[in-house]
Amino acid sequence: MFKKRSKKGLSHVDWAMSLAIFLLYLAWFFIFVKPMFSPASSLDVLLDILDDGLEDNLFEETERIRVFISEGLDNENEPVVIPFTEDWSYSDITHTAEHFVIDEQKMFFLADLSNSSTFSIYYPHESLRVTGMMPVIADDDSAHYDTFHAGFDDYLLEDVYFEDDLRIISFDVEVDDTELDDVGYFENDTFLAKYKRATDDINLTQYLFAENSVIYTYMRSADFRNHSVQVDLTAFNYTYFYLDPSRNGEVDYSIGPGCVYYESDFLDLYDASSGLLITADRNITIALCANDTNPYVRLELDVEAGEEYNINYILHQGGVDSVLAYPIKPIVGVTETLSTVSAEKVSLMKNYDYAYMKQLFGFPKDRDFNITVSSDVVDATYGVEQPLVADIYARKVEGVIIDERFEPRRVLMTLTVW
Repeated sequence: MFKKRSKKGLSHVDWAMSLAIFLLYLAWFFIFVKPMFSPASSLDVLLDILDDGLEDNLFEETERIRVFISEGLDNENEPVVIPFTEDWSYSDITHTAEHFVIDEQKMFFLADLSNSSTFSIYYPHESLRVTGMMPVIADDDSAHYDTFHAGFDDYLLEDVYFEDDLRIISFDVEVDDTELDDVGYFENDTFLAKYKRATDDINLTQYLFAENSVIYTYMRSADFRNHSVQVDLTAFNYTYFYLDPSRNGEVDYSIGPGCVYYESDFLDLYDASSGLLITADRNITIALCANDTNPYVRLELDVEAGEEYNINYILHQGGVDSVLAYPIKPIVGVTETLSTVSAEKVSLMKNYDYAYMKQLFGFPKDRDFNITVSSDVVDATYGVEQPLVADIYARKVEGVIIDERFEPRRVLMTLTVW
């Protein structure tokens, strides 16, 4: 006699067979069907690859500092000096001042004050258009510009001619009532000439600039002691003097060997056509003397250890009204780091082979892309032309690019992959 088969056993078999069929379906789905639905995610990955490739090959880290100068001057090549301790090497580029030099923890550049009173200095940055550099004409014994001529004796200023007339003579420096030693050297650094007296007591450095009739002087204790410094010079044929609205007038040639003493950071000696301006970075003692024909000036200051002192001599055209904006006291902003698109790299990549670009970006060989860079500075297209019918994904990337006037401009990069 046969026993009736259990329905419970049959349900277990059915369940096992259903599970097996379901698992086979899942395997078939992931192997054969899923790729048909994956372009969205895979194309997003391709866009990420392009995005990363652009960041690595077109972008660069650019440092920027801003310098603000009070208005009142409109010179096209005004020497500007700011304290500077960043680890930058020489660069060709600033904003409206296309060259700068860093020396003795200072940055020097020529500013176009007729165009702006605010300057942005970028580093490193290569421009698509760099104008020719203005070299200073100088050697060990003299520096020249137009009708300006400064003569040097053992790297210390000796005499100055301006507008074909002798204007300064008998320039002399004493430290603690002792004549300054004659140990020194000369350097020519593009638009900047440097004459330095490096003594045991005082380091005295004089700078002259291309396209300018100025002498900038810096003094610092060389032995970490305080020193008394006296600067003497004889000026020629100036009629008037000016320190401020309450202290000015005609030079009194009748005072003989006597002198009038002032505390000031500004003295201009001038006549109807030109003048000699002396400025300092703080008040110093200025003795104004005269003989029968010439003004005589003595500058006295105490140089404290660890401090730097600046005195400038500016030969200028016109009267005192043309130099009332001196001395220039620039305000320096903090150093910023910008991620910018390099115009030079954008142009250079136009020459890259498509296969090489794929290799450079790590882009799959069996996929294609197109990149369009649009800006006011430079435009470019890379890759191949996109097909009319295809699964195409696109992404827009915005950035900043520096134009030929060293202003930040918007740049748009359109990425397409298929």
